[in-house]
Amino acid sequence: MVGTTPSNCSNIMKYLQKLIPLWKSGRAFLPWVLLGVILLVAFWIRIQGVPNIPEGQFTGNDPYLYYWQAQIVSEQGKLPARDMHRWYPVGRDYGQSLNAYAYGIAYTHKATTVLFPNVSLYQVSLFFPVVCFVLGLGMLYLFLYRTFGLLFSSIVGVLLATLPGVVERSAAGFSDRDSWCLMLGIFAIVTYLASLQTQSPRSRLFLTITSGLSVFLGGISWEGFGVFLSVILVVELWKFLTSEEDEGLGLYSLWVCIFVPTLYLASPAYRSGEGFTTHLFAFVLIPPLVLFGMRVLRHVLITKSPFANKFRPHARNLSLGFVLTSFALAVGYVWMQFDTFAGTTVPLSQNALMRTVGELNTPDYRYWVFRYGSLFFLGSLGFIGAGIDLWKNRGTVLAVFIFFFMLSTFFHARLETLLGVSGGNILFFTSIEGITLVLLFIAWRQRKLSKQELTYVGMIAWFLVWVALSRDAKRYDFFIGLPIAFFTADLIRRVVTYMTANLKNAQFLSTDFKERLPLRVIRVCLAVVIVTVLMYWTPAGEHAKRATFAATEMRRAKPGNTPVAKAFEWMKVELSDTAIVAAEWGFGSQLNVLGGVKTVIDQDHYVQHWIHLFNKHVRDATDARIALEFLKTHEATHLMLTRSQSPEIFQQSELSDAFVPVYPMDNFEEARVKVWEIRYLPNIQPNPKYLATTPGE
Repeated sequence: MVGTTPSNCSNIMKYLQKLIPLWKSGRAFLPWVLLGVILLVAFWIRIQGVPNIPEGQFTGNDPYLYYWQAQIVSEQGKLPARDMHRWYPVGRDYGQSLNAYAYGIAYTHKATTVLFPNVSLYQVSLFFPVVCFVLGLGMLYLFLYRTFGLLFSSIVGVLLATLPGVVERSAAGFSDRDSWCLMLGIFAIVTYLASLQTQSPRSRLFLTITSGLSVFLGGISWEGFGVFLSVILVVELWKFLTSEEDEGLGLYSLWVCIFVPTLYLASPAYRSGEGFTTHLFAFVLIPPLVLFGMRVLRHVLITKSPFANKFRPHARNLSLGFVLTSFALAVGYVWMQFDTFAGTTVPLSQNALMRTVGELNTPDYRYWVFRYGSLFFLGSLGFIGAGIDLWKNRGTVLAVFIFFFMLSTFFHARLETLLGVSGGNILFFTSIEGITLVLLFIAWRQRKLSKQELTYVGMIAWFLVWVALSRDAKRYDFFIGLPIAFFTADLIRRVVTYMTANLKNAQFLSTDFKERLPLRVIRVCLAVVIVTVLMYWTPAGEHAKRATFAATEMRRAKPGNTPVAKAFEWMKVELSDTAIVAAEWGFGSQLNVLGGVKTVIDQDHYVQHWIHLFNKHVRDATDARIALEFLKTHEATHLMLTRSQSPEIFQQSELSDAFVPVYPMDNFEEARVKVWEIRYLPNIQPNPKYLATTPGE
């Protein structure tokens, strides 16, 4: 056989021995070199779509909203209590929104102009998601390098840099807050996990404070940041169940005090939330306080109470009882408040308006393959393998429920063809309940934590919560990339270790070669081959071939070079900034930024009932008088409709004189975008029912 003769083995050994001195001499710098390469690749991929974006535009609707807010912060220093350019005539209540992202853009621009005066706020906003993603990826790489080593961290970094599902929402131009929140989530979680690993009191204090500040910033950035917070709470619950004493209670107290009172004081949304912020207090501030209360109560019972000697041997039983009680109370709260979740949370957002939002559609199997190649499947296998390796027989029981969880999420649509919708949902919720109970039992019975166990627990929690949310809403799959990459890297590491061990015992290699076999180099070579196959081989998903496509084609510029963009340009020149233009909700923030006008509704969904009223009485109008009453109530001066909407009623009714065509002046009848100036007749009066924020008011 080729390669089995002594001469061939000798030649291979000579070549490998030449590499060893180079490896050793550059070993100290290699982690930083690889980090730089990975971050540069991630950055380069994500800016490929910039040449396709017209000046002043973005690749989504929401980026216009945050750019609009950043402009206000940049000019005025802060956001007003109400934005009277939106949701006219009531205005958008900024006390009921979380706006740290806009402040981040504005003050990053101010800091940037100190060194680069010619950089505009728009340019900062355009590239901000890429910078946020790269910073988060860098922090993750350093943590994983410290915890698992260079090979593991490099694999995770390469996968996250190239996965289309991660690229799409972190590419330049998609200046939504996703990358910002992912960065803060990574900062909060990895610094907290790092604080649990370090032995230096000063380092633990610094890392705990950093984590708490990251949670605070995330908490005033997005209503859904509590999901990242839940990952840390799961880690703390694991510690609580596996320990006999409350080590680190002081640092946990400090961590809670950094963000719980400050969030409560900083935003009215945490004190009296409405709409999307209704449950912020209960879901973000209460859980860490409940865990703190459980830890304090157990500490008092086993150390300070008159019955401490009796309670101390049963510390873990006390922990389990407290946790089960808190879970029961949480389920009771959700059950009692179930009706209030409609339209504000996923997967319960099934009202008529939310069903029209494409990002909340249910993904199917092809969707996962297109965005994650084979990694969504391999990551699940890695999750199963990690559980078995960590917890042996108990991990095997856990693996059964993970398998059902995987079937009911990634293969959701296909499973429903066999079991029906209700059958698929039953399997999904049963698997979640099974995973939760098995993990509780494992933690309760666990006698000693392994070195890396808390990191695995955190990644398991991250995987479960975000994949569960992504099952019914495409919008959340951006956040599952990290745990998928983590468990895929863990699977690759186990496979490489197995292959290396078998290669060491292979009979076709000479004894001399095996004695001097550089295992580290072999492991790296095998890992590179596997990762390359996963990235570029078609049967394995070839996700890397779609990385630049994700940055350039999966999100197109809005409105792009279209008649809508020309209409906005006309408004910017011809209409005053006091003009109020009524239009489809998706154009709302684009009208503010590109048209320079005020709006009645927008994609913020602040008052969903107004969107319903506009759609019913204006977009799909059958009575011009009712349409005029709605528009008069909102003091609209102009109406914009596209060809996909039905404008005939405004041109053919007896009240058509109230609608004066103003754009375009040429060939108005056939125009794809029409703008009318509204000249209200004396008998058209406002009707308060069109200001109602909920049906039935």
